[in-house]
Amino acid sequence: MKRVIAALAGATMLMAAGVAVAGDIKGAITAVNAQARTVTINGVAYTFPASVDMAGLAAGQTVTLTFATANNVNTVSKVTK
Repeated sequence: MKRVIAALAGATMLMAAGVAVAGDIKGAITAVNAQARTVTINGVAYTFPASVDMAGLAAGQTVTLTFATANNVNTVSKVTK
């Protein structure tokens, strides 16, 4: 029985390691890198995939980003100005 519990606990930890976490952030953009398709808010970089428009974003602008984090990359799915 202890082996079964240990095996289940180990499997759960492995599965949780690759799970994406989603969230929203509202803040002022401190940097925009159009070539890398990133913006920085509060010292954290957020990456924009080609499917999300980042036209018109500028430093100093306050936005709300909806994003998911996987493998230490924050990928934006929606931006609200």
